[in-house]
Amino acid sequence: MPNRATGLPWDRVVDMAPEPDPERGTRGGLSTQAIVDTAIAIADVDGLDAVSIRRVAAILEVRPMSLYTHIVSKDELLDLMANELVGLMLVEQSSSGDWREALSEIARASHAAFVAHPWVLAAFARRPQPGPNAGRHAKQMASAVAGLGLAPDDVWTVLGIVDDYVLGHALRVATSGNASDLEASLTESDRAAQPELTALPGVDEARITDDGFEVGLQTVLDGVERRFAAATQPPAVSGSE
Repeated sequence: MPNRATGLPWDRVVDMAPEPDPERGTRGGLSTQAIVDTAIAIADVDGLDAVSIRRVAAILEVRPMSLYTHIVSKDELLDLMANELVGLMLVEQSSSGDWREALSEIARASHAAFVAHPWVLAAFARRPQPGPNAGRHAKQMASAVAGLGLAPDDVWTVLGIVDDYVLGHALRVATSGNASDLEASLTESDRAAQPELTALPGVDEARITDDGFEVGLQTVLDGVERRFAAATQPPAVSGSE
Protein backbone atom coordinates (compact mmCIF):
# COMPACT_ATOMS: atom_id res chain seq x y z
CA MET A 1 0.00 0.00 0.00
CA PRO A 2 1.41 3.44 -0.88
CA ASN A 3 2.22 5.89 1.86
CA ARG A 4 -0.70 8.10 2.78
CA ALA A 5 -0.44 11.83 2.28
CA THR A 6 0.69 13.80 5.30
CA GLY A 7 0.70 17.46 6.32
CA LEU A 8 -1.80 20.17 5.51
CA PRO A 9 -3.86 19.44 2.39
CA TRP A 10 -3.58 23.07 1.24
CA ASP A 11 0.21 22.81 1.14
CA ARG A 12 0.13 19.65 -0.94
CA VAL A 13 -1.82 21.29 -3.77
CA VAL A 14 1.23 23.28 -4.82
CA ASP A 15 3.26 20.09 -5.29
CA MET A 16 3.01 19.81 -9.06
CA ALA A 17 5.88 17.31 -9.61
CA PRO A 18 4.69 14.15 -11.43
CA GLU A 19 5.48 10.76 -9.95
CA PRO A 20 6.44 7.51 -11.69
CA ASP A 21 3.56 5.27 -12.69
CA PRO A 22 4.66 1.59 -12.43
CA GLU A 23 1.65 0.39 -14.40
CA ARG A 24 2.49 2.47 -17.46
CA GLY A 25 6.25 2.47 -17.13
CA THR A 26 6.33 6.21 -17.77
CA ARG A 27 6.26 9.35 -15.70
CA GLY A 28 2.65 10.34 -15.23
CA GLY A 29 1.19 13.74 -14.40
CA LEU A 30 -0.25 12.78 -11.02
CA SER A 31 -0.24 15.56 -8.46
CA THR A 32 -2.62 16.91 -5.86
CA GLN A 33 -3.54 19.74 -8.21
CA ALA A 34 -4.26 17.33 -11.08
CA ILE A 35 -6.48 15.27 -8.78
CA VAL A 36 -8.41 18.34 -7.62
CA ASP A 37 -8.77 19.69 -11.17
CA THR A 38 -10.07 16.34 -12.42
CA ALA A 39 -12.56 16.05 -9.56
CA ILE A 40 -13.84 19.56 -10.29
CA ALA A 41 -14.25 18.70 -13.98
CA ILE A 42 -16.30 15.63 -13.04
CA ALA A 43 -18.49 17.65 -10.67
CA ASP A 44 -19.03 20.35 -13.31
CA VAL A 45 -20.46 17.80 -15.73
CA ASP A 46 -22.18 15.21 -13.54
CA GLY A 47 -22.54 16.78 -10.10
CA LEU A 48 -20.80 16.35 -6.76
CA ASP A 49 -22.12 12.83 -6.10
CA ALA A 50 -20.37 11.61 -9.26
CA VAL A 51 -16.95 12.38 -7.80
CA SER A 52 -15.16 9.27 -6.54
CA ILE A 53 -11.58 8.20 -6.04
CA ARG A 54 -12.03 5.42 -8.59
CA ARG A 55 -13.44 7.71 -11.28
CA VAL A 56 -10.77 10.37 -10.78
CA ALA A 57 -8.10 7.67 -11.00
CA ALA A 58 -9.63 6.24 -14.18
CA ILE A 59 -9.52 9.62 -15.91
CA LEU A 60 -5.94 10.20 -14.80
CA GLU A 61 -5.07 6.61 -15.88
CA VAL A 62 -3.56 5.62 -12.56
CA ARG A 63 -4.43 3.10 -9.86
CA PRO A 64 -7.01 4.36 -7.34
CA MET A 65 -4.59 3.70 -4.48
CA SER A 66 -2.09 6.05 -6.13
CA LEU A 67 -4.30 8.98 -5.20
CA TYR A 68 -3.73 8.31 -1.52
CA THR A 69 -0.12 9.47 -1.83
CA HIS A 70 -1.64 12.94 -2.41
CA ILE A 71 -4.94 12.96 -0.54
CA VAL A 72 -6.07 11.23 2.64
CA SER A 73 -9.71 10.59 1.74
CA LYS A 74 -12.60 11.59 -0.46
CA ASP A 75 -13.73 14.02 2.25
CA GLU A 76 -10.39 15.76 2.05
CA LEU A 77 -10.71 15.88 -1.74
CA LEU A 78 -14.04 17.67 -1.33
CA ASP A 79 -12.37 20.13 1.06
CA LEU A 80 -9.69 20.84 -1.53
CA MET A 81 -12.28 21.27 -4.28
CA ALA A 82 -14.25 23.76 -2.18
CA ASN A 83 -11.09 25.71 -1.35
CA GLU A 84 -10.20 25.87 -5.05
CA LEU A 85 -13.63 27.28 -5.90
CA VAL A 86 -13.49 29.89 -3.13
CA GLY A 87 -10.25 31.02 -4.75
CA LEU A 88 -12.27 32.05 -7.80
CA MET A 89 -14.19 34.45 -5.57
CA LEU A 90 -11.10 36.47 -4.70
CA VAL A 91 -10.75 39.81 -6.47
CA GLU A 92 -8.14 42.48 -6.99
CA GLN A 93 -8.18 44.83 -4.03
CA SER A 94 -9.79 48.15 -4.94
CA SER A 95 -7.96 51.34 -4.00
CA SER A 96 -10.94 53.61 -4.65
CA GLY A 97 -12.32 53.37 -1.12
CA ASP A 98 -15.84 52.96 -2.53
CA TRP A 99 -17.42 50.31 -0.31
CA ARG A 100 -20.31 49.69 -2.71
CA GLU A 101 -18.08 49.00 -5.68
CA ALA A 102 -15.68 46.88 -3.64
CA LEU A 103 -18.50 44.77 -2.22
CA SER A 104 -20.16 44.56 -5.65
CA GLU A 105 -16.97 43.18 -7.22
CA ILE A 106 -16.72 40.46 -4.57
CA ALA A 107 -20.40 39.61 -4.93
CA ARG A 108 -20.10 39.35 -8.72
CA ALA A 109 -17.04 37.10 -8.52
CA SER A 110 -18.74 34.86 -5.95
CA HIS A 111 -21.94 34.65 -7.99
CA ALA A 112 -20.01 33.81 -11.16
CA ALA A 113 -18.18 30.98 -9.36
CA PHE A 114 -21.41 29.54 -7.97
CA VAL A 115 -23.18 29.72 -11.34
CA ALA A 116 -20.28 28.18 -13.27
CA HIS A 117 -19.82 25.42 -10.67
CA PRO A 118 -23.22 24.86 -9.04
CA TRP A 119 -22.02 21.71 -7.26
CA VAL A 120 -20.16 23.92 -4.80
CA LEU A 121 -23.54 24.82 -3.27
CA ALA A 122 -23.97 21.16 -2.36
CA ALA A 123 -20.35 21.00 -1.19
CA PHE A 124 -20.92 23.88 1.23
CA ALA A 125 -24.01 22.11 2.58
CA ARG A 126 -21.64 19.33 3.69
CA ARG A 127 -19.70 21.90 5.77
CA PRO A 128 -16.22 21.31 4.33
CA GLN A 129 -13.16 22.21 6.37
CA PRO A 130 -12.45 25.90 5.66
CA GLY A 131 -9.28 26.33 3.63
CA PRO A 132 -6.98 29.33 3.33
CA ASN A 133 -9.04 30.84 0.53
CA ALA A 134 -12.04 31.06 2.86
CA GLY A 135 -9.98 33.21 5.20
CA ARG A 136 -8.77 35.39 2.33
CA HIS A 137 -12.33 35.80 1.09
CA ALA A 138 -13.56 36.82 4.56
CA LYS A 139 -10.75 39.36 4.88
CA GLN A 140 -11.54 40.85 1.49
CA MET A 141 -15.19 41.26 2.39
CA ALA A 142 -14.38 42.83 5.75
CA SER A 143 -11.89 45.19 4.09
CA ALA A 144 -14.51 46.23 1.53
CA VAL A 145 -16.74 47.75 4.22
CA ALA A 146 -13.99 48.89 6.60
CA GLY A 147 -14.45 52.52 5.58
CA LEU A 148 -18.03 52.52 6.86
CA GLY A 149 -16.87 52.45 10.47
CA LEU A 150 -19.44 49.83 11.46
CA ALA A 151 -19.38 47.91 14.71
CA PRO A 152 -17.97 44.37 14.26
CA ASP A 153 -21.41 42.78 14.65
CA ASP A 154 -22.84 45.10 12.00
CA VAL A 155 -19.95 44.35 9.63
CA TRP A 156 -20.81 40.66 9.60
CA THR A 157 -24.53 41.34 9.51
CA VAL A 158 -24.05 43.39 6.34
CA LEU A 159 -21.76 40.82 4.76
CA GLY A 160 -24.17 38.04 5.67
CA ILE A 161 -27.02 39.90 3.97
CA VAL A 162 -24.99 40.25 0.77
CA ASP A 163 -23.85 36.62 0.94
CA ASP A 164 -27.43 35.45 1.41
CA TYR A 165 -28.51 37.30 -1.71
CA VAL A 166 -25.59 35.95 -3.78
CA LEU A 167 -26.22 32.38 -2.65
CA GLY A 168 -29.97 32.67 -3.11
CA HIS A 169 -29.70 34.02 -6.64
CA ALA A 170 -27.10 31.41 -7.60
CA LEU A 171 -29.40 28.69 -6.28
CA ARG A 172 -32.25 30.13 -8.35
CA VAL A 173 -30.06 30.01 -11.47
CA ALA A 174 -28.95 26.44 -10.70
CA THR A 175 -32.48 25.14 -10.12
CA SER A 176 -34.52 27.34 -12.45
CA GLY A 177 -36.98 25.55 -14.69
CA ASN A 178 -38.01 26.50 -18.18
CA ALA A 179 -40.07 29.68 -18.38
CA SER A 180 -42.29 28.06 -21.01
CA ASP A 181 -43.18 25.36 -18.47
CA LEU A 182 -44.32 28.02 -16.05
CA GLU A 183 -46.34 29.73 -18.75
CA ALA A 184 -48.02 26.45 -19.71
CA SER A 185 -49.05 25.90 -16.11
CA LEU A 186 -51.14 29.08 -16.10
CA THR A 187 -54.69 28.48 -17.29
CA GLU A 188 -56.87 31.03 -19.07
CA SER A 189 -58.96 31.36 -15.94
CA ASP A 190 -55.77 32.11 -13.97
CA ARG A 191 -54.90 34.91 -16.37
CA ALA A 192 -58.43 36.27 -16.36
CA ALA A 193 -58.58 36.34 -12.57
CA GLN A 194 -55.09 37.83 -12.17
CA PRO A 195 -53.85 39.52 -15.37
CA GLU A 196 -50.44 40.23 -13.80
CA LEU A 197 -49.67 36.50 -13.97
CA THR A 198 -49.17 36.92 -17.72
CA ALA A 199 -45.92 38.78 -17.08
CA LEU A 200 -44.58 36.21 -14.61
CA PRO A 201 -42.81 33.78 -17.01
CA GLY A 202 -40.85 36.53 -18.74
CA VAL A 203 -39.91 38.21 -15.49
CA ASP A 204 -38.94 34.89 -13.93
CA GLU A 205 -36.62 34.17 -16.85
CA ALA A 206 -35.08 37.66 -16.69
CA ARG A 207 -34.36 37.28 -12.97
CA ILE A 208 -31.74 34.58 -13.60
CA THR A 209 -29.70 36.72 -16.01
CA ASP A 210 -26.61 38.75 -15.06
CA ASP A 211 -28.70 41.91 -15.42
CA GLY A 212 -31.28 40.48 -13.06
CA PHE A 213 -28.57 39.66 -10.54
CA GLU A 214 -27.15 43.17 -10.78
CA VAL A 215 -30.52 44.83 -10.20
CA GLY A 216 -31.07 42.74 -7.10
CA LEU A 217 -27.52 43.31 -5.82
CA GLN A 218 -27.78 47.08 -6.11
CA THR A 219 -31.20 46.98 -4.46
CA VAL A 220 -29.69 45.06 -1.54
CA LEU A 221 -26.84 47.57 -1.28
CA ASP A 222 -29.37 50.44 -1.35
CA GLY A 223 -30.93 48.89 1.73
CA VAL A 224 -27.53 48.43 3.40
CA GLU A 225 -26.67 52.06 2.71
CA ARG A 226 -29.94 53.30 4.11
CA ARG A 227 -29.94 51.15 7.24
CA PHE A 228 -26.25 50.87 8.11
CA ALA A 229 -24.08 53.32 6.17
CA ALA A 230 -26.28 56.34 6.82
CA ALA A 231 -26.18 55.64 10.56
CA THR A 232 -22.39 56.06 10.62
CA GLN A 233 -22.39 59.46 8.92
CA PRO A 234 -21.99 62.53 11.16
CA PRO A 235 -25.11 64.69 11.44
CA ALA A 236 -25.26 67.68 9.15
CA VAL A 237 -24.35 70.97 10.81
CA SER A 238 -27.14 73.48 10.41
CA GLY A 239 -26.19 77.01 9.44
CA SER A 240 -26.61 79.90 11.87
CA GLU A 241 -29.58 82.12 11.34
